[in-house]
Amino acid sequence: AKKGGLVLGICNGFQILVETKLLPGILLRNKNLKFISKNIYLKITNSGNQFCRNYKKKIIKLHIAHNEGNYFANQNLLKKMEDSNSIVFKYCDKNGNITEESNPNGSSNNIAGIINENKNILGMMPHPERMIDKSLSGEDGSLFFESLKNNLIK
Repeated sequence: AKKGGLVLGICNGFQILVETKLLPGILLRNKNLKFISKNIYLKITNSGNQFCRNYKKKIIKLHIAHNEGNYFANQNLLKKMEDSNSIVFKYCDKNGNITEESNPNGSSNNIAGIINENKNILGMMPHPERMIDKSLSGEDGSLFFESLKNNLIK
């Protein structure tokens, strides 16, 4: 990570990246204090990185399965992240509206995924690997891995 290599943390991996301070903020219990497992919509708010550069869509559907997915950052950190374009994914509805109702776990500003300032470490709660086949509920996750692969192989 320090040498610029790409690091991806999904769900518990995101927790590890935050706990080791490779990414800022903390992850708390879901707002309803219950495990959540369901498909959700995400708005891609930053595609200017190697993880998401090839996405053609701005709204994707992925799966979440977590008990501690409530990303929290204080107002100063949120402003810093907005200013540095470090928020990659936000929970939204199927039309791309970012609302309290579309936030399944209570995350600050509907945040579902963030990237560090060097744009080489991405942490996200949703599971793209669970949505890689149309017959298994969707393929928006395969778009994530295709984008990553296209940016790794030069």
